[in-house]
Amino acid sequence: FFQAEDGIRDPLWSRGLGDVYKRQCTAPVEEPKGSGYWAGGDGNEKFVNASDELTEIYSQWIQAHNDKDIEKVLSFETDSITILLADGNVIKGSEEHAESLSNYFESNPNWNLYWALPYVGVNNGEEWIIAGQNVTSTNSDGEETVTQIMIDAQFIDGRLNYIIAYDKELQTQD
Repeated sequence: FFQAEDGIRDPLWSRGLGDVYKRQCTAPVEEPKGSGYWAGGDGNEKFVNASDELTEIYSQWIQAHNDKDIEKVLSFETDSITILLADGNVIKGSEEHAESLSNYFESNPNWNLYWALPYVGVNNGEEWIIAGQNVTSTNSDGEETVTQIMIDAQFIDGRLNYIIAYDKELQTQD
């Protein structure tokens, strides 16, 4: 037996690195099949995990909220941002979002992101993230409330473009 450069013992004389490369896997790479489904469109969309770069962008967007930095928040969004709020209100465009953030920041919200999963459509290539966070706010009477918010957000060219927010106020434990 002869030992090739890759450490594999072989009954044939090794001719160098070429033998090592010949032993590498040549199996075809399968395209991701994905899982789940989207009922919209033709109903055939499946999803796979997307890059954690989306998670990082989203985390920075959350931090900009905690810093109450309206310009920074808007810098992570497209100019045509659309936000569907849990109460049924819809925010359209950067200008409207800046105005609503100004009012929102009066409640001194503090966002605590506790999970996030970026995903991408296998067929259409749309990038999204779904994330959960607890947001602690102070109302006009000085009472703190904690709201659990789930956000499903679409990215276009690395910027948030379409956001759907769902929320549930958490009950205090006495």
